[in-house]
Amino acid sequence: MAQLSPLQLGSLRVGAAVLPAYERSRLATGIVHLGLGAFHRAHQALYTEAVIAAGDKRWGIVGVSLRDPRVAQVLAAQGHLYSVTERHGSEAHTRIVGALRGALYAPQDLPQVMAAIADPATAIVTSTVTEKGYSQNPATGDLDLADAGIRHDIAHPEAPQTTLGVLAAGIRRRAPGAPLSIVCCDNMAGNGDTLRKLLVQYAGQVDAGLARRIESDIGLPNSMVDRIVPAATPASLDEVAARLGLRDEAAIVCEPFTQWVIEDRFSSPRPAWEDAGAVLTSDVRPYQAMKLRLLNGTHSAIAYAGQLCGLDSVSDAMAHPLVGAFARRLMRDDLCATVAAPPGYDVPAYCGELLKRFGNPALAHRTQQIAMDGTQKVPVRWLPPLRESLAAGVQRPQLERALAAWLHYLDTGRSDSGVPLVISDPGAPKLVERLRSAGRAQDAVQAALAHAPVFGAEAWPAAFVARLAAHLSTLRQGGITALLST
Repeated sequence: MAQLSPLQLGSLRVGAAVLPAYERSRLATGIVHLGLGAFHRAHQALYTEAVIAAGDKRWGIVGVSLRDPRVAQVLAAQGHLYSVTERHGSEAHTRIVGALRGALYAPQDLPQVMAAIADPATAIVTSTVTEKGYSQNPATGDLDLADAGIRHDIAHPEAPQTTLGVLAAGIRRRAPGAPLSIVCCDNMAGNGDTLRKLLVQYAGQVDAGLARRIESDIGLPNSMVDRIVPAATPASLDEVAARLGLRDEAAIVCEPFTQWVIEDRFSSPRPAWEDAGAVLTSDVRPYQAMKLRLLNGTHSAIAYAGQLCGLDSVSDAMAHPLVGAFARRLMRDDLCATVAAPPGYDVPAYCGELLKRFGNPALAHRTQQIAMDGTQKVPVRWLPPLRESLAAGVQRPQLERALAAWLHYLDTGRSDSGVPLVISDPGAPKLVERLRSAGRAQDAVQAALAHAPVFGAEAWPAAFVARLAAHLSTLRQGGITALLST
């Protein structure tokens, strides 16, 4: 089968996909995106695609892969075209996206990456590099000066390896007065404010003047993004190939729902993303907290319970009588009570929509994928609502069960049926060492909660520690089924 490319667009099956509604050769580059994964290509790039299709040709995207060369290679081979198929149940709609003008692999193409950021025509840098991609100590919230990549970049600022180092080096090359805004789209509360702090702290280590420039001149609005975008599988790629009549090795299959809320705090021109459905607001924080806790927090709980039960996908987990009921209780009873909704927002309806999305059988959203990097995710998704509730004298029984399940998942490294689990989390080994060297459940919980890089330096209440230890003991004796049955 022929591969998707500009020359092969005429070979698409009739009616299989919506094509770019503009002449791609007339696109200018106005956006550099760091983290050229599936999420960006199914989310921010589609909002930008709509703006371009409406007539504003300034906003072509150069995508940058910081870690994996394969995505950039595949996209380059396809003339930077790819498809997005939105599926719910048996209904599916596909479009070919043309907004991407280039794809770079930073370790190999570093001069071009920094030149793209430095180009005065680039007004926007967006990023989706995951929570761990910003070299932040999750317990303190500050720059992790012990991070090997950060140590390298401080010593070699002109040959950076990290997100912060690449951004700082590119900004340093920009002409004075060339306006720039950086839009962080990762799941961190106050992500723009957080990135500003970390970038300034990093720049302060290499160039005090650059730190002052970032502080005063660069726009870093907060944002919140929402769309479930599973990683591609051989089956999903085959499905799209059959649909298109062309092979697309960068094909994405995702849910129809999409949301982007952006703080209207830019220092540069920007695409009219609001015309494509984004929400521009003066305060993103309520949206962020609601999404981090209700969607991401519940997702993580589903992932760890699902992994322990041997359930491969989120929809499988939601169909499981114990795990599905646990997820619904966690969201509606525990987490919902901890969010301050935006004015006029119907939170129960939002919860109902989330649960419907989780149950979408058309999405093979793997629990193993969501379970990755828990030492970065748990501190922002679960610990703040737990801390707040405990300070108010309120117990969150389902959230405490979720935390115990995560610790058990790390401790055993196996499902309840004995199948070894793939635990992908660079921050986990030290926590695992604490859990496994402690012995009794009470000692293991105390040792884990004393791991400041994840749980912070503040002591946890004794009654909470006792409840968590009881849950871990239940898990050790009867597995996840016993925990969720109580």
